[in-house]
Amino acid sequence: MQRHVRLNIRGSASDLSKIVSIMEGKVDEISSHTMEYGFITIRSDQAREGYLILLKLIEERNLDYSYAESRSYTKKEMAAAAFFHMNVPYMWEQPERDAAYYGTRFNNTNMGCECQWQQASELMLDVKKMKKWQLVTMAPQFVVTEHAMNTILDYGLSGCEFSPAHDYKGRELGAVYQMHITSILPLLNPRTRIETDYRHAQCRHCVSGVFPRSELFYEQADFAAAQDFNLTYERLNGLVVREPVVSRNVRDAFRANRIKVHGYDPVALL
Repeated sequence: MQRHVRLNIRGSASDLSKIVSIMEGKVDEISSHTMEYGFITIRSDQAREGYLILLKLIEERNLDYSYAESRSYTKKEMAAAAFFHMNVPYMWEQPERDAAYYGTRFNNTNMGCECQWQQASELMLDVKKMKKWQLVTMAPQFVVTEHAMNTILDYGLSGCEFSPAHDYKGRELGAVYQMHITSILPLLNPRTRIETDYRHAQCRHCVSGVFPRSELFYEQADFAAAQDFNLTYERLNGLVVREPVVSRNVRDAFRANRIKVHGYDPVALL
């Protein structure tokens, strides 16, 4: 497995110019054409010498940055994995255009955290936003086409249920359904590298506002009751959204039936 990171670093022109001059040739790529707007983007394999140097420079100058990690796996590693973190396409450009925006009703919307909201009507959405995708997320809702739902049912995949969903304008754009994933996994193993964003309000009902900075680690025993479709206990990536963890059966069924997602990252079982 190779680990690759992308850092968007914000700062003054002098700080950014100094970082570019020091890091030249020590990382994989530096995009500095945006420096006049106050940020640069650096991509690097974590194994490169410059990566730790870069982190130290950011810390010394107290610079604001965002971080994303991607990983590439060998065919052998993918074939050996029993479960995967499935990266589902998010097709709504404006986060504020959520299910409530399109007319879905919820109870408990006066609660401080969306984890306490209870959906009180069938899901409404702009079906045109799905385009050619068979499975998307509205964060936190999952939406599937009839083809995807039938694939799941035909293969006998466990851990989810379905209810009708509707285009908010009533357009005939093909049947779609809300997929409810019912299996919730235990807490992640501490070996999972987690960054907590304290700008998000902390809620006593859930674990949210956290960003995974590595693959997801679990104890083998945590999967004793796992289904084909599961959700993380934590609500990850700074949102009140649990991430899907699926079995190899799901990946094989989706690939055989041309149901595409943004990718599968193997879950590390200890």
